[in-house]
Amino acid sequence: MDDETSYLMEFLEEISETLNQLDRQFVLLEQNPSDENCLAEIFRDLHTIKGSCGLLGLNKLESITHAGENLLGLLRDGDLALRPDMVNTLLEMMDAIRKTISSLKKDSHEGHADYSVLIEALAQLEKGEPSQDNQLTDTQNLDDSNSPPVEASLITEFLEEAEEIGIASSTAISPAPGGAPTKEDNSNPAQDAKEDRSEGANIRVDVELLDSLMDLVGEVVLARNQFSRIIQNNSDSTIQGASVSLNRVTAELQEVVMKARMQPIKNVWGKLPRMVRDLSLTCGNKAHLEMEGQDSDLDKSLITAIQDPLMSIIRNSIIHGIEPAEERRSLGKAEEGTIKLQAYNQGGQVHIEIQDDGRGIDFQAVKNQALDEKRITSDQAEHLSDKDSGKLLFMKGFAITQHSLMKPTKGQGLTQTRELIEKIGGTLDIDAQSGQGTNLKIKIPLTLSIIPALIISSGPNRFAIPQINIKELIRMDGEKGLQRTEEIEGSKFYRLRENLLPLIQLNQILGHDIQKNSSELNIVVLQIDDTQFGLLVDKIHNTQEIVVKTLEKQLNNIKVYNGATIMGDGEIILILEVMGLAQNAQILSGKVSQNTLIESASSSLKGDEETQEMVIVSLGNNRRMAIRLSDVVRLEEVKRSDLESSGKECVVQYRNEIMPLIDIPKIFHSAEGLQKADDTLNVVVHIHEGKSLGLIVEKILDIVQGKINNKRAIEGSNIMGNIITNNSVIDTINIKRIVQNFLKFAG
Repeated sequence: MDDETSYLMEFLEEISETLNQLDRQFVLLEQNPSDENCLAEIFRDLHTIKGSCGLLGLNKLESITHAGENLLGLLRDGDLALRPDMVNTLLEMMDAIRKTISSLKKDSHEGHADYSVLIEALAQLEKGEPSQDNQLTDTQNLDDSNSPPVEASLITEFLEEAEEIGIASSTAISPAPGGAPTKEDNSNPAQDAKEDRSEGANIRVDVELLDSLMDLVGEVVLARNQFSRIIQNNSDSTIQGASVSLNRVTAELQEVVMKARMQPIKNVWGKLPRMVRDLSLTCGNKAHLEMEGQDSDLDKSLITAIQDPLMSIIRNSIIHGIEPAEERRSLGKAEEGTIKLQAYNQGGQVHIEIQDDGRGIDFQAVKNQALDEKRITSDQAEHLSDKDSGKLLFMKGFAITQHSLMKPTKGQGLTQTRELIEKIGGTLDIDAQSGQGTNLKIKIPLTLSIIPALIISSGPNRFAIPQINIKELIRMDGEKGLQRTEEIEGSKFYRLRENLLPLIQLNQILGHDIQKNSSELNIVVLQIDDTQFGLLVDKIHNTQEIVVKTLEKQLNNIKVYNGATIMGDGEIILILEVMGLAQNAQILSGKVSQNTLIESASSSLKGDEETQEMVIVSLGNNRRMAIRLSDVVRLEEVKRSDLESSGKECVVQYRNEIMPLIDIPKIFHSAEGLQKADDTLNVVVHIHEGKSLGLIVEKILDIVQGKINNKRAIEGSNIMGNIITNNSVIDTINIKRIVQNFLKFAG
């Protein structure tokens, strides 16, 4: 690519970014026509585009933008009042600009579309006349001799003049009332110098170059892993020091390159306000979009991949979720529906929530449809919760409109959207209330290039499982493990904390011999959305960062694999796809079907919806008590030597804060508490108003499920009731009351 062509491409890319901003500004202006600042920004951006088009000899673009600029100038100066037909026509102008730019990017030609009708409509509005219902004319066979390919000499001329007048920066020039560009009268030289330095601090880098750089970083990570393996038994301090330095530099290099690939998610969201606005007008369901967390970062490759699923979800929210204005009024809702789009980073993932305040989901209609299609039995339908009923919408071929549920559709709907998200290692879940709206939750990894993974063995081969899908690991004596394994209708289950966990044998899926007399049982508990299952493996090794390599096309159809990586010893191992494992297990065995999983999930809810997970702890003197898992953030061990005093409190330095410790055994007079001679203390970490508090117990015994019997609560005490587990009655600690009393005393 020669310099002139690259300059043109950079120019077009800058215009594309400005157009995204203009779309958002027009939507905001329509909502608040009196916003003078917004109108001034629109005029300034469009004026900059028009000036650039003139310098580049883009005659068609210049004519379109000039007509729009004239109308906007009158609106800015207060000579005209903004009307809806003006906004519609100005947005048609935006579409014409985009189409022309698309042609320029394709073959350096402005295209053959005739926009004279649009320009005339803008001229009518400029005179104060109402706009006609104009449609843009695209004359495909027109020989447009006025739109020749852009000449290199014109590009060079543009760059030279742009350098003189500063047209590359929309802040360097401001439009005068008459429309001609003029220097800012109150410019500050110091401020200008600061802006100049800011301009020079940023450069554009081709995405392919970043991809190549990421590949090289991956090779460095592999070399680091190999070097670490080679010297793991070497005691030479010099070599060990070099290894530490290599690990540090590699980690820093990886972090820097990852940041370079990251882009704010607002790059995806830029087109959404305009889409919501246009679609609301088209279908008649009024809606506006609220966005939060636009600065959350995401890998460039994922930014592109997430765009279509987001647009599909929002489109369905408007068409099928938001009710017509009259219906909303009758329900006591505002005429205009609200769609909230929120993004935030958590646990190495980007969480995106799309929530509307529309009609929600008629879960009974969902179950009736599933019954008609024989996807569930009547008994299953009776016991399915609303949450599990919502999951039926993700079944392939489920012919029902996913929000209104008023008419069937031949499209895949949520099924296809979910598949697109799962292709990039993400998940899609649904949460809705009938008549109250729908909330779709997306979780996607920050990147797909270098990820933490667990290395396991099946038969003679090693495999990697992405850490993001792993809930916990279970390793126990084979005989003891078999005692907790049950077989129901030919399918194996493991009784994990009084729940039945479906088991999948990796050896069976891969066609390896199953070790019947293994001395130990190794289960990797995996999670997909709210569904957990156990993967039986031969051995569990270590966790390490792996570099993901894509598979050859011949292996793409094998759904249990999601890529490959190179180990420190040079062995190439395959990365397991968790969703593919679950799906293949259902196909191969014919027994762990989707209906079975739904029935298993619903059966756990038949007892009581108030059942919750509890942590069983020992306080000494053979006294056991329960703590609600919802009150627990982490379980930790603290060295007694790390304990310090702060006033009357015993504290410990914990995760960059000072964490007070509460002696739970002492409160219940069941042991001597902190005065015991244990070298380490078991601590249950609780969060209160954003700060950590440590609850000291003698031992952490188990996690079980139980229903708190509040009738057994002792008034005025630190006991909130009891639960029954393993035929034993165990008191439940009122953590909230204990913390309040502790803070009151400490304060």
